[in-house]
Amino acid sequence: MGLVMQVLFVVVAMVVCLPLAAYAEHGTATFYTPPYVPSACNGYKNDGVMIAAASNAIWDNKGACGRRYRVKCTGATNQGVPKPCKGNSVRCG
Repeated sequence: MGLVMQVLFVVVAMVVCLPLAAYAEHGTATFYTPPYVPSACNGYKNDGVMIAAASNAIWDNKGACGRRYRVKCTGATNQGVPKPCKGNSVRCG
């Protein structure tokens, strides 16, 4: 009976974790240097220093405004820098 419970636990854990992997969105992102205003989300309101730009895949017609994202670099930059990433992710928003 112990082996059956272990297998059942693994299957349930996989089913629970599957939607988390499927929720990821791929897109292109960039950043800006000062001045950070105006922004598409808040006009001339000061949003602080963590301002990012996003492609249409992420932008979602202002739907991205106020959302939090964890951004992870998965490839070279558009300018062809072969390894711009350090393997870390950045939380935005």
